[in-house]
Amino acid sequence: MSFDTVRVGIVGAGNRGQQHASEYERVDSAEIAAVADIDEEAATALAREHGTERVYTDYREMLDDAAIDAISVCVHNNLHAPVSIDALEAGKHVFCEKPMAGSYADARRMSEAAKTNNRQLGVQNVRLFEPETTAAERLISRGKLGDIAYARSVFNRRRGRPYIDGYGTPSFVHDRTAGGGAVFDIGTYVIGRMLLLLGNPSVERVTGQTWNFTDDQLSEEMVGDNADTYHSRLDETDYSLEDCGVGTVRLEDGTRLDVHTAWHTYAPDEPEYVAGSTGSVQLDPFEFRTTIDDYEATVDLDIENYEARHGLLESETGYDIGERLNQFDHWIQTLCGAVDPVPTGEIALRSMLIMEGIYLSEKAGRELSAEEVAERSESTAMEP
Repeated sequence: MSFDTVRVGIVGAGNRGQQHASEYERVDSAEIAAVADIDEEAATALAREHGTERVYTDYREMLDDAAIDAISVCVHNNLHAPVSIDALEAGKHVFCEKPMAGSYADARRMSEAAKTNNRQLGVQNVRLFEPETTAAERLISRGKLGDIAYARSVFNRRRGRPYIDGYGTPSFVHDRTAGGGAVFDIGTYVIGRMLLLLGNPSVERVTGQTWNFTDDQLSEEMVGDNADTYHSRLDETDYSLEDCGVGTVRLEDGTRLDVHTAWHTYAPDEPEYVAGSTGSVQLDPFEFRTTIDDYEATVDLDIENYEARHGLLESETGYDIGERLNQFDHWIQTLCGAVDPVPTGEIALRSMLIMEGIYLSEKAGRELSAEEVAERSESTAMEP
C-alpha cells in the first residue's frame, strides 16, 4: 500500500502534538486531517491552526474515520501502547513519540500488532536522521573502522530535569505516566543511534544502575533563593524517577555498548563514539580517527557541505539537503513508497529492551540476560 498524500490524525494536542503537526506542515505529501484530545478546546485550536475541522475527544472515534491513513501518537508514555495498538488494529499506520512505550512488554505488543496487521510502525528518534549519524554510517559501511568492537552512547545534562528545572509538565517525572526517568526520556535517543550504527544486533546481556540525586541537591547552599520553588515542584510531582542511569550491554555479535544518560549529574561531558580495529568515529564534535602510513590521524570531516552537495546531486529541485535530515518527511515518504524505511520501530523496540534491562538489573542487583529482561518486563499501560 502506498499513498500520494498521507492523511494524518494527531492523537494528543499538547506540546508533542503541536510539534508533530508543525513538522507535517513542512512535508508536501502529508495532510493533517484530524486532531483528537480529551481537551476539546486544545484539539480544536490545533486542528484549526492546521486547516482541519475534524476534532475528536475520543481517539477511538477518529480511528473509525476512513479518511485517516496514519496516526501520530503524542500522548504520555504509558498511553503509547494502547493507543498505538488500537490504531494498528484499525488499519492505520502509526508514528509514535519516544520512548516507544512505558515498558518493553508494551513495546513488544506494539511491534506484534504492526506485524499482525501489516502496518508500518515508526518511532520518533531525531538522532537517527542527523548528518553526523549519516556520516558515521557511511564510514562504517565502507569498512573504515574495520571490525567494530565497542560503542558508547551518552546524553548527559548537568541541569535538565523536566518540570523540576522549569520546563515540561509533571507527567514527565511521574512514574504512573512516564514509566521511567532519564534512561527512557533521553537515553532512547542515543541508544537508538548506536544500535543503528552497529546494525541493530540482538542483545545478549544487560547490567545497569540508576541514581536519584535530587533530594540531596535542593539545599539552600546548592540552589540559593530558589529552594522553596524546587521543593514545591518536587512535592507536586511525587518525583521518584532516576536522574541518572548507566549501563553496559553485551550484544550477540560480541560488541559492547556502554550507556550514560542523565537529566542531572555533575559528570564531565563525554563524547559518543564507535570504535573498531582500524578506526573510530566520534559523533560530537564529529571526528574520524585512524592511522595513515603509520601516522596517527584525527580527521575533521565537513559533513554539512557533504550533505548539501549530495542533495544537489540527488534532488530533482537541487535544493533538498541530504538524504534523511527530516524524520517526518522520511516517515511520510516511506508510506508513499518513495524511500526504503529506516527501521525506527525495530530499533526502538531493542532500545526498550536495553533501557528496561538497566532498571531490572538495578532491581535484581546483577547482570540479566535478554531473556530474563523480557520475562521480567511487565505492562505499565494506562487505560485510555
